[in-house]
Amino acid sequence: MNKIERFRALLRNKPVDQVPAGFWFHFGPEAHGGEGMARAHLDYYRAADPDVLKVMNDTGYAPIGNLRIGEPGDWRRLEPTPLSDPLFQSHLDGLRRIVDAVGDEVMVMTTAFNPYNQAMAILRAGDPARFPTSVEARAELLRQLRADPEPVLGALDIIAEDQGRFFQACITEAGANGIYYSAQGGEREVMSDDEHANFFRPYDLRVIEAINTVAEFVVGHFCGPEINLERFTGYPVHLANWAHQSGNLSLRQGQELLGLPILGGLDERGPLVTGPRPAIATEVRAVLDEMGTQGFMLGAGCTVPGDIDVAHLAYAREVCIAETRRD
Repeated sequence: MNKIERFRALLRNKPVDQVPAGFWFHFGPEAHGGEGMARAHLDYYRAADPDVLKVMNDTGYAPIGNLRIGEPGDWRRLEPTPLSDPLFQSHLDGLRRIVDAVGDEVMVMTTAFNPYNQAMAILRAGDPARFPTSVEARAELLRQLRADPEPVLGALDIIAEDQGRFFQACITEAGANGIYYSAQGGEREVMSDDEHANFFRPYDLRVIEAINTVAEFVVGHFCGPEINLERFTGYPVHLANWAHQSGNLSLRQGQELLGLPILGGLDERGPLVTGPRPAIATEVRAVLDEMGTQGFMLGAGCTVPGDIDVAHLAYAREVCIAETRRD
């Protein structure tokens, strides 16, 4: 099998010649769009040799940094962002360059951060002194939703529409195969199940359903510690990923709950980052013993640090190949 055949077999829960593997991280500002974004991802691809190429989307979203939100009613000032916006176009340009370079040998997916995440980013960038981290921004977003939901939900609706249109273009105009959808909002202690179902799930579904009209696949990344994975049951994704080491369900438990092929297994702050190589190999073998060779892709529970030794990532894939290769 080549990489494209292998990844397609994974998505369909079919036998593979070897368990696929792939890892990802955030790049520096020089790689946030256009040619610089393409160059950084292509250099990474050639060094790490992953079985799917995930493109990090740090290019941005126009309202972030251009809208100050003090109270719920301020969200009414949010306007739709056209596809012609320079930030959207910069990402499409970089993505197109990546697909043109390697799209005939590997599946390419770009990253979507859900409307909940983008609303928090708007709050943070609009008043960084008040919201120095995502923790404060998250608390404020939930306060506003609980106090006066109508204008905030209207803004989430606009964000979801913008995202659906943009990520469709990532497929139809830039040539990506799929989308890696990062769905925040699963943490048990942050909000109730009902609040997630009423405030965030509908907008996740709107974006994913729009993507699915044109994409070959969507990877669902369910982000965070101590999450209630049940909140994401029924999301129309094809491959599921979460950090099982962070107080979450094991990969096998999550697979039984979601009924999907699974991506993950390695601690994104563990031996994969720190080494030594024998510890990496031990962790790889342990997760393969748990998950087997069908319907599973080796990866990390979340992004690894940007300053990681990429040789560690390539080595983890080499161990995976050696352990699962079929003659």
